[in-house]
Amino acid sequence: MRDSVITAVSGGKGGDGGPPQEGGRGGRGSQGAADDDDVQGCMGGRGGQGGPGGYGGPGRGGDSIGVAYLDEGQLTLEGVTIKTGQPGKGGISWNHDGTMTMGQSGESHETFRFPE
Repeated sequence: MRDSVITAVSGGKGGDGGPPQEGGRGGRGSQGAADDDDVQGCMGGRGGQGGPGGYGGPGRGGDSIGVAYLDEGQLTLEGVTIKTGQPGKGGISWNHDGTMTMGQSGESHETFRFPE
């Protein structure tokens, strides 16, 4: 690439974690077994309500990359100006104890080689 100006946009914000879902209903009890005299045993009790799930995890912020490439031997930059945007902030989620969890923020790179 020669004599070019590349302007990358800013990375997007990571998604926020969703709220917990309610637990499921307990299972029904089963019939008791009959003995040799056809005497029926007591029915089993219902299972309890399941507890609430946890909050969904926060998403990672987006990257701002000027030139992404695979093969280092193929990248040639001569007279190229690269301007990157701000990386995106990580999303937010909450813990049951009230503390906040932040997702990892994105990164800003003029060039970025993807791993093989």
